[in-house]
Amino acid sequence: MRVRKSKGVRHRFTPAMYYWQRTGSHVWCESQLERWEVLWLDYSGQVERLWSQPLAVAFGHGTRLSGDSHIPDLLALFTDGSFGLFDVRPAARIDEHARVQFDETATICGALGWRYKVLTGHDNRATANLDCLSASRHDRCRPAPATESRILELAAGGRPRGELCRIIAPDCPPLACAWVDNMAWRRLLNLDLAAVFSSETVYTTADSLPGRKAA
Repeated sequence: MRVRKSKGVRHRFTPAMYYWQRTGSHVWCESQLERWEVLWLDYSGQVERLWSQPLAVAFGHGTRLSGDSHIPDLLALFTDGSFGLFDVRPAARIDEHARVQFDETATICGALGWRYKVLTGHDNRATANLDCLSASRHDRCRPAPATESRILELAAGGRPRGELCRIIAPDCPPLACAWVDNMAWRRLLNLDLAAVFSSETVYTTADSLPGRKAA
């Protein structure tokens, strides 16, 4: 159960539901900014499960905010079994009170052995590109093992996305777009998210990057 409930669409705050495939459930986001951060957390592959506004932190005696409370935006269960809290706030909107609040929350998390981080946003183009990739994140877009191996082989030296799709599925290249984008979402293929995303976007295997050793 959420501590707070949505107040509906307001200035800068448009609630959204993000589908978290690992649990087959949705994560409630109070704003679009929170949704973008949840998108990046999903892409990281390091978070197993997320809870929205899971608890309230009451600051006790001896803290700079004694008698005050704070509701973190997200609780995460990481793939290594550890827990952590996240707050979402654009850097330009972190005033002195918020800074103290976040510092005190970090201290409490440290005492619990939890992680804590304030998420302040990402490059707008990179986020938009990642949102495009996320349409193919679902298991239904995962290619068959033989096809996946072939894609990795073709992308070893770097190859444009459109060319990859035409080689893999000459009769229906758009079908292969879902496959290669799914592999990019799973970080089996690399791309420059900060550049324009198109059929000319170059996909490269992780092992072919400079300085990267094959497993």
